[in-house]
Amino acid sequence: MTDRTLYIVVCGAPLASRTADGVKAARANGWDPYVIPTDAALPWLADQDLGDTPVITGNRTPDQPKRTPPAAAVAVVPTTFNTLNAWANGNAHSYALTTLCAALGSRTPTVAIPFAKDDLAGHPAWLASIAVLTYSGVRMIDPHDGSRTTAKPLTSGTGQSVSDRFQWQWVLGALEIM
Repeated sequence: MTDRTLYIVVCGAPLASRTADGVKAARANGWDPYVIPTDAALPWLADQDLGDTPVITGNRTPDQPKRTPPAAAVAVVPTTFNTLNAWANGNAHSYALTTLCAALGSRTPTVAIPFAKDDLAGHPAWLASIAVLTYSGVRMIDPHDGSRTTAKPLTSGTGQSVSDRFQWQWVLGALEIM
């Protein structure tokens, strides 16, 4: 356990296939990672080698101790339409969302990779939620090129190719300067 605990919240989308790369990159950059997947992300993690990284799912029962140390930072990779909108609205109806809402409330440095197809990103709630989260201090990073000024939606069918080009250093670099 270090004072550089990084929660990696993972949502169910093609970029979740790169979680093991994120764990390795985080460790190489001095972070102690904990993976917190949404239910939709679990199938994406099934065949990945996460080493001894704790994967925290579901809420704990009242008699269980806390399962993670406090986070020094949070990375939400990828952030799907459902999770991003629920997070921005304060809907903490899953362990992953409770974690995100708590991070926002405690002002824990957080980076998010919005990952939605253009039809979902065209919904008014998407831009409103990005605005709320950005205003609250969340750093949004474009999954296409690491830009910190735009977050372009994905063209349908391109999720895996965007994921293949994604660089975890975009996330880790942004956390270092926050």
